[in-house]
Amino acid sequence: MTLLKLRRTLVTLATVAAAAATFPAVATAAGDGNQVTTFSTADRAAALAYWTPERMKAVGADSTDRVEQVAKPWTGAVPKGVGRLFFTEAAPGEAEQDSWCTATAVPSATGDVVITAGHCAYGGLNREDQVIQVHKSVFVPGYEQGRQPHGVFAARALAFRDSYPTGSEPDVAMVVLDPQRGQHVATVAGTQQVSFDHKGKTRAGIVGYPGSKAFFGESPEWCDLSVQQSTDTLGHWQSSCDLAGGASGGPWFANFSPATGTGLIFSVTSRGTTDVDETTGEPETLDLEGAPLDEAAHALYDAAGKL
Repeated sequence: MTLLKLRRTLVTLATVAAAAATFPAVATAAGDGNQVTTFSTADRAAALAYWTPERMKAVGADSTDRVEQVAKPWTGAVPKGVGRLFFTEAAPGEAEQDSWCTATAVPSATGDVVITAGHCAYGGLNREDQVIQVHKSVFVPGYEQGRQPHGVFAARALAFRDSYPTGSEPDVAMVVLDPQRGQHVATVAGTQQVSFDHKGKTRAGIVGYPGSKAFFGESPEWCDLSVQQSTDTLGHWQSSCDLAGGASGGPWFANFSPATGTGLIFSVTSRGTTDVDETTGEPETLDLEGAPLDEAAHALYDAAGKL
């Protein structure tokens, strides 16, 4: 066995690239089991100005991940409500990083909520135990090769569970968006239904914007396969899907119809096992885990609809 084969790790699947420094907002406990990061009007305007079409394209341009072997390109219109979530990350005194995940608009009282992974809203800690804050967050539903058919929506709040910063569970977050020209994301891009009690083995359509050499994050790809929920207390969903970094937060659909691009979201992409292809030296994703949407995620979802 070669050294390259030993370099097998479990990683979250957001993708980052260096950028300029910033001073992010700070998440605060909401008193209901959730933490919420809010952005001022000036913050939101800065986010919209920052994420130009050129910067969106550039964030994935240097990706080196191997083209997916299991996942395949999505053809036709992007599934309704699905899009790319762009943001920056920085700890105090560090250079900012451009990054992206995948997210999906879901029904809410405000029409402004999208679901994604927890690590797309909270960046964890650096080596000095400083919080890596998420800032300049915008959502582009239907993103495809630079096209923005429904516009760009700035995030006004990021919400995740209190348990996530300390235990990395559940790896689920809700992003609450500003309306754009008076229009809510649910109205212009549509939504996907979500389930918080899906169990057992099921067929899944897994969609994401991976940063592999196939499209460098510029187009969605998907897997259509059987997935199984683990029997331990965490209940993570297991799959052989190989979507690369950038697919984090992407929806796992039950009862998915490729013809209509609709289904029932029961999980979001959380992390994957990565290795290095010893013949080419390219990073590769071997499998994906999905975060379960359980009672805690349901409480988060309910709270986000009131932000």
